[in-house]
Amino acid sequence: MPVEPQSSPIRAEKHRKKIPWSLLLQIVVTISIFVWLFHKTNWTALEQRFLEIRIPWFLLAVLAYAVNLSVSSIRWGVIIRAAKKHAPAAWLLRLNWVGAYFNQVLPGSVSGDVLRAWYTRPQTGSATLALAVVFADRFIGMGALVGIALLGYLLSGHALHRLPGMGETVAILSAGYVVIITLILSPGLGFLEDRLGKLGNKLRDIRAGMGMLLRNPTALAATVLLSIFVQVCSIFMFWALSHSLGERPDAVALWVVWPVVSLFLALPISLAGWGLREGLLVLYLGALQMGHDQALALSLLSGTTVLLASLPGAWLWLGIHRHPLAQRGHVGDAGTLQ
Repeated sequence: MPVEPQSSPIRAEKHRKKIPWSLLLQIVVTISIFVWLFHKTNWTALEQRFLEIRIPWFLLAVLAYAVNLSVSSIRWGVIIRAAKKHAPAAWLLRLNWVGAYFNQVLPGSVSGDVLRAWYTRPQTGSATLALAVVFADRFIGMGALVGIALLGYLLSGHALHRLPGMGETVAILSAGYVVIITLILSPGLGFLEDRLGKLGNKLRDIRAGMGMLLRNPTALAATVLLSIFVQVCSIFMFWALSHSLGERPDAVALWVVWPVVSLFLALPISLAGWGLREGLLVLYLGALQMGHDQALALSLLSGTTVLLASLPGAWLWLGIHRHPLAQRGHVGDAGTLQ
């Protein structure tokens, strides 16, 4: 019987990858929200908003995002050292920028995080520990957002009555974060991990890596403080973008709405947060008396700013797989971004 050639249409069809349902969901959610928003949009007013952007404020917002990425790479390094490993600061800065870029251009909200973990395997010694460190980096950053949103909510007073369901949302986010920390530190999940085979072993390693950080007071304090600074940079970016459009957002918009929206953007239910961010900001800022077109312009500008500011990550990614630090078994240092 003749052997079927590798290039046959039958074999090609057999190995053709189907579009994941998760990606289809993200596409549908993103398009649906934009269709709903654009149906109510005054396009002339929206265009005028963008034509009147105040460039100095916009550049200040871009700078704030660049500081955000730079400081978060320092936080990542602190977590790696807490795991008794070492990675050069310049290498982590490069990977952090690359990860930010891929988070914006690939489906899902953690594509860049997976890439960061992949390229730090040589420094951490295993893919699982690298993933655990990146997860800890993301998780502590989200914790800072939860804390800021909760504190902002408690201090905002009567203004919060205008935000639909905000009290319940902040409560659920805060409780959910506490539950996750409890599960990470709890030894009671061992029986479940034993039943999951290889997946259980990876979950055990990830919990161990997270637990190592959460039980290290010095490293934990440093990461929390750095995370607060990083999120303040994000809030400052949002404030600067508001001013670039001639808006004056109140404290609730800055310290409650933006952190809560940022937390929702971590959910992989829209393409890089597009659509979801716009829908939430139009909803919440509208409740704070900001017009539909103004809120939509601010949201679109926020997404565009993050995308443009992360573009250097595309250039930094070129040739990264040939970098000595990307090779397994290499131990060394790098003083510059190569």
